[in-house]
Parts: sequence; structure tokens; C-alpha cells
Amino acid sequence: MFLSKKIDTQKSTLYTSGAFCVLFLCIAFLFPGFFKTKLGEWTHEILEVFGGFYLFLGLASVLLLFIIAFSSVGKKRLGKEKPEYRWFSWIAMLYSTGMGAGLLLRAVQEPVYYYENPPRESSLSSGEFALQYTFFHWGLTPWAFYGLFGLVIAYNLYEKNGTILSSSILNENYRKTISATLIDVLTIICTLLGVVAAVGLGSRQLLGSISYWTGAENLASGQTVFLVLLVCVLATISAFMGVNKGIRFISNLNIGMALLLLVFVWIVGSEWLVLGVLLKSMGAYLLEFIPMSINAGSQKVSNAFLTDWTFFYWAFWLAWTPFTGVFIARISKGRTIRQFILGTLIIPALGTFLWFTVFGANAFSLIEASEVHSSKFDSIYSAIFNFFDLFPLSTWSNAIATVLVFTFLITSVDSAIFVLSMFSDEGRTEPKRRYRLFWGLTIALFTIAVILIGKDQLLEAVSQLMILFALPFTFLFTGMVIYFVYKLYTTTKTT
Repeated sequence: MFLSKKIDTQKSTLYTSGAFCVLFLCIAFLFPGFFKTKLGEWTHEILEVFGGFYLFLGLASVLLLFIIAFSSVGKKRLGKEKPEYRWFSWIAMLYSTGMGAGLLLRAVQEPVYYYENPPRESSLSSGEFALQYTFFHWGLTPWAFYGLFGLVIAYNLYEKNGTILSSSILNENYRKTISATLIDVLTIICTLLGVVAAVGLGSRQLLGSISYWTGAENLASGQTVFLVLLVCVLATISAFMGVNKGIRFISNLNIGMALLLLVFVWIVGSEWLVLGVLLKSMGAYLLEFIPMSINAGSQKVSNAFLTDWTFFYWAFWLAWTPFTGVFIARISKGRTIRQFILGTLIIPALGTFLWFTVFGANAFSLIEASEVHSSKFDSIYSAIFNFFDLFPLSTWSNAIATVLVFTFLITSVDSAIFVLSMFSDEGRTEPKRRYRLFWGLTIALFTIAVILIGKDQLLEAVSQLMILFALPFTFLFTGMVIYFVYKLYTTTKTT
């Protein structure tokens, strides 16, 4: 068969991925308007048709991880060695990679949006309901996608002597075939599009911080290009230094600064209000998690809301799953399966719940006290800076937030460079530096080209294209998980 034909998968994967980048940029440059319109139409149609599948997949991923964690196989260790990284560094790295920059973008904006525009009726207060839906979009489900894919890769890598490549789950006879190349190319494209979208959004927020500090409203595209170059250069240096010296150090720094901002807002704001709202919102989220996940019963919301928010988020998280899951697998050697699951599912979700509650509950209080109009928090790029302006020591808090946007962005890019380099170097966990340099340059040039060709519109197109590629990856993800569960439990029975 054609798909089982033996080929040099390393070269074919790299060349095919490069050809995709060139083709994308050519089409985007020659037909920007048509390209953006068609992508918008295709994205909308995919979310409408497959959105329900995304919902059930999200719920199934969460439930499956809990079943595996508390079953007998949960005791199995991923590799014979002790864990390579301490708990704090491990959590810091997976958190920074998984959704660090997004937490700053949405910390105030998303809870306030649901506060002002609730998707359905609820017996909860406006603030508690807003946080319940924020928890839903940022809580267990995205981390279940990341954790489940990461577990598949980690098990194959440390227990079955495979590689970090998605294709290594195939039977050994098929690992050097066209099928393997197609699987790995799909994973690389999702990773590349995900990091380009992250750099685009992150650079916009950095420009928002520059506007805040300088008072300049319209900044030239050249300044955006400079920021992208700076981020990619520093991220490439970090990737050159490796996980131990580069990525781990910046990730620890990120979590330290994020905790500082969190504690500051908690203490200066309404600290007792936060605790009450957190418990009520989290309780409602856990109680209604299953009906919310399948959009049933009294928790049902409109299709328009699902398409604009939940379907979009689920597709976005799935598109980010390849590089986040692979990176989590890379840093998880020595953990038991139970530790892996609880560390990637429960701990990050609880941290996310606390983060959004501290910022969201205080934003609600400010709006209710008429100290600020909710429109001040409309923009994901400036909401966090406008929020800190209403607190003491705003100069210091906004300075830390600016640095944090920058460093969170670096950790997203350096981990993506590292993962892409592993893909290009036959799945080696310590890829050659020339691959790290290649992908650092590729990400920088790809992002700059996107910004110069289409500016904001093309950045939106990249996000839409990422969602399109999330669909075939979702089918791949589902097949890999089913095969993994089968192998996991059949192997356990025979030992």
C-alpha cells in the first residue's frame, strides 16, 4: 500500500513541514482577503459540525484520566529512575508551557465578559456564575487534553522504548513509512501554528503594555517585528541551554512573579470575598461539570455561545495539545502514572481557579462599587493593565505584569522550539542544536511574515487555520488514546 511505503521519515517530515510554511505564506500573500474569508467560513462550519464531538471528547478525556489514575495501573512508574525534576519546577514548566500567557490575557477580561453577558440563567450570583464558566473553559478539560496526550507519549517513550514522535506509537514495521510522516507532519504543523498564534497574541499584549507606559496609541509594525525578534532570539537561547538551565529557570521565574501578583491583589483587594466566591464557584463547576460538558438539561446554552466560546476553546486546546503534551512527557520521566495525572490535571486546574477568582472577584467588586466601567476590561490586551491602575503601587504591579507577559511568551516559544527540534531529530529527547536554531529562525520569520503581510487579520487567520488542523489531529488523538488504553491494560494483565 502507498501509506506503508518505506521512506526516510526524518527528511520527508522536515521537507513537508517546510513546504507547508512556504505554501501558507504564498497563498496568504497573494490572496489575503479570499484566504481570510474562506478560513473564517471553514472554521465556523467545522465548529458547528464537530463541536458536539469536541464536547464529548473533552468529558471522556477527564473521566478516563481519573479512571486510570485510581486504577491499579496508576502505580506504574514512567521509567525506572526517580523523577528528574522537583514538584515545583515540574509544575512551573508545564504550567508556563500550557497556558501561562493566556492567563494574563484573560485574567480580568473573560470573567467580566460573562459577568456582563451571562450565557444562560442561573441561581448563582452574577460573579459566581461568570467564574463557573471561566473555570469550565480553563479548568479540567484543557489539562485533560494535554495530560492524556502527554501520558500516551510518556508511556511509549519510557515504558516501550519508543521516541517522542507521535508516529512512534505505530507498530515498528510502520515507523519509517508515509503514514508515520503524515502523522508527524500534522503534529508539527499544529505545533507551529499554535506557537505563531501565541507569539502574535503575546506581541499584541506587549504592544499594549508599551502603549500603557508611553501613552502612544498607534505603534508601527516595525516595533512589533522587533518584539517578535527579541522574544524568538531569547527563546532560542533558552532552548540552546536546554530544559535544565534555560526553560526550567524561566518557568520558575514566571511562577514566582505570577504568585507575587496573585498574593498582592488578594491582600490589597477583598481577600475574604475571594475565598467565598472561589468555594461557591468551584462547587457549582464540579457539580454541573458533566451536564455543562455535554450541554444538556438546565445547563444548556445557545449554539451561538458554544460556537463562539466553548467549541472554539476546545479546538484551540486540542491544537495546542501536540507540543504541550510532548513537552510534559519530556519532563515527566520517573513519575508514576498517578502522579503524572494528578500533577497535570488537578494542581494546574486548582491554580487556575484561584487565579481567575482573585482577579475576577475583585474586578466585579470594582464594577459594583462604580469605581470603573466594565468597558475598561473589554480588551484582552489592556484589561490587566487597566485593572492594576485601580490598585495601590500600580506602577510596580504593571511593571511585573509586563515582564511576566514577556517571560511567559518566551517559555511558550522555547518549549515549542525544543519540541519541534525533537520531532526533527528523530524524536531524540536532547535534539541537536542546529535543529533548535532552525526552528527558532523559522518561528521568527513565519510570525514576522504573518504580521507584515496581514497584520491583525492574518493573525486571526493563523488562529483559524490552527483550528482547522485541530480537526484531523483530534481524530489522530482519539485513535492514539484508544490504542494506548488497550496496550496499557493488556500489558498489565500479562505481567
